[in-house]
Amino acid sequence: MADSEISTSLSRPSRRGVLYAVLLTIGGTSFNSSSAATPQDDSATDAAVLAWKGWRAAHRRTLALCRKQQRLESELVRKIGFPQAVLAAAELPSPVRIASLRQFDELAGNVPSLCARRAEVAEALRAHQQRWDDADRAIGYSVTRQEEAAASADEERLIAGLFAANATSLRGLSAKLDVLIAVGADGAEGRHFPWPELRRIRRDVTRLMQLQRHDAVGFTA
Repeated sequence: MADSEISTSLSRPSRRGVLYAVLLTIGGTSFNSSSAATPQDDSATDAAVLAWKGWRAAHRRTLALCRKQQRLESELVRKIGFPQAVLAAAELPSPVRIASLRQFDELAGNVPSLCARRAEVAEALRAHQQRWDDADRAIGYSVTRQEEAAASADEERLIAGLFAANATSLRGLSAKLDVLIAVGADGAEGRHFPWPELRRIRRDVTRLMQLQRHDAVGFTA
């Protein structure tokens, strides 16, 4: 069995977890406001608004799969633990947790007498990996990860389409701002991005939408 088959590392932090946290802290986004729920002017045919609706559905699906994947991974770690072998030897000051044969080979390179234990470590890793794989299949962890990856790719495609669309209404502009703020923190420069300015712009847009609606009501009254 190859090294890659008997080693499991911590999965990368899902950007959906970050995205979910951002959405919780933003507050007052247009897609949660009453002004977004009611079509205004030409927003019903605004390409940006239509694209935003598709993104919102995909985004919710991705978040749901992210939470499910994280819950299943936590369950696997709690019940099975990440595949590893604990190597205790007189040559070592304390037992060492080995997560892959590559790690063992690096250790044995510094302590050649450990080379004779390679087969033992490989078998321990294989057995632990098998327990992980059996439990994985039983609860559907890997399947969920694949579904999340596919949903994430679909969401990325929809985001690209949304920003490529021309906004022809205030609601369309607000939709673009919402998505930009929601996904922006995932970028490498997220901490240095002008979030306060963007939020002020979005509030301005929302205020203009409300004024526009008020004027329309007053005109028809």
